Amino acid sequence: MPASEKVLAFPVYPGVTPLDLIGPLTVLKTPGIGGTRYRTVVVGERAEPLATDTPLGLQPAATFAEMPNPWAVIVPGGGAATLAAAEDGALLSYVRSATAEAQVVGATGNGALVLAAADLLRGQRSAIHWAFREPLEELGVIPADQRWRADGRLHTAAGGTAGIDMALPLLARLRSKAIARFGQLSAEYDPQPPFGRVDPDPADAALARTLRDPGSAPIAAPAASDERLIALVLYPGLTVLDVVGPLQVLTMLQRFAPGYRCVTVWARREPVPTDVGVAVVPDRTFEEVPHPAIVLVPGGALPTIRAMSDPRVRDYVRATAASADLVTSVCTGSLILGAVGLLEGRDATTNWFYSGILEDLGATYHQRRWVEDGNLLMSAGVSAGIDMALHLAARLTDEATARRVQRAIDYDPQPPWGGIDYDRIPRLPRAIRGAISLAAPAVAARAKRLTRAERSKAADTQSVVRP
Repeated sequence: MPASEKVLAFPVYPGVTPLDLIGPLTVLKTPGIGGTRYRTVVVGERAEPLATDTPLGLQPAATFAEMPNPWAVIVPGGGAATLAAAEDGALLSYVRSATAEAQVVGATGNGALVLAAADLLRGQRSAIHWAFREPLEELGVIPADQRWRADGRLHTAAGGTAGIDMALPLLARLRSKAIARFGQLSAEYDPQPPFGRVDPDPADAALARTLRDPGSAPIAAPAASDERLIALVLYPGLTVLDVVGPLQVLTMLQRFAPGYRCVTVWARREPVPTDVGVAVVPDRTFEEVPHPAIVLVPGGALPTIRAMSDPRVRDYVRATAASADLVTSVCTGSLILGAVGLLEGRDATTNWFYSGILEDLGATYHQRRWVEDGNLLMSAGVSAGIDMALHLAARLTDEATARRVQRAIDYDPQPPWGGIDYDRIPRLPRAIRGAISLAAPAVAARAKRLTRAERSKAADTQSVVRP
């Protein structure tokens, strides 16, 4: 690697929790101008797809052997799988050697268990997912009450989006606070959980045991024919946090309401590149899930503009929307809904930067965390997908169940500098938004031409087959 490059390595293992990985990875990928180059790399024992605790696979970009001396090592959590990972010889050997000279050693979720098993935390305080405090204590570490904690080179965070909370000040240290705030705005990390904070309750001990040992409280699964599928659409270059946030919520919902099941879909079962340099692997193809009960479309930047014209994405979204009970989107995913003609005259939202394109597609833009209009449910930028998914979980079940899901994933967001003040956004982000709005008519016009052509073709086909 170049002498001026500093690598931030994220070691992963089977059963890792995507949100614990992708949250801080998204923040730390925020580009900066000049100075030292920082590069984030997801590393595994082998550079081949591995399972997570959701229906989304991950493919590490490099092996442990290829990244022996990173500048930073941050270990994501993985629910009950981390207990097994804490006994994984190859993983522990890498963590011990890679952290020997690392300037930052971190963990998110219950990833602190791996650091503790590698004997890097003995006698120290560490943040961790609340349900795994006891196993951490058994390894000689003192669980901290903070959502995230920085102590010298050691940075640890609890679950949910605590990794984002931790990564923002770390990015400010690496780059500047202005760049970190820009990263917060890009991800629209202005969290507004629909039920507020979730406080402890008498059932927490039982829930903790279930999270540490899912088999201790088995739930009878419905027959496959009775399950209602929630299809999360993938496409090349997408903002993967758009998918991972709601997927983490809705996968946990399956544990408490097994009548719903999440699937991730793309045209083929093969790795799909994303915005953070790690490929993701769907568990189904479009053809295998033609009629989901709910379809969710994530967003991105330029790749989403391309997806608006991709016939594979357009055909699937349009076809599933015709029969789905709910059509949902995260961030600029709503632009894809608009591109196939689903938002004309409808209330909608999207990432703040892209509101001009949404309006040129015929929608009425609202700057809110999520917007509902009939069977459409759309969230604002990136992290808003988590808040929307909790709202959706309550809509599908009830508020008590949704609050239990929130507690289970340890979603208690606390941005280090508070939320986003949209009335005081700096000049550069406003200029970027303005430039995107200038391009909006051309982007929308192409999408509209494709929609008219598709509708004309469908009408011609119907006239030919009509008796």
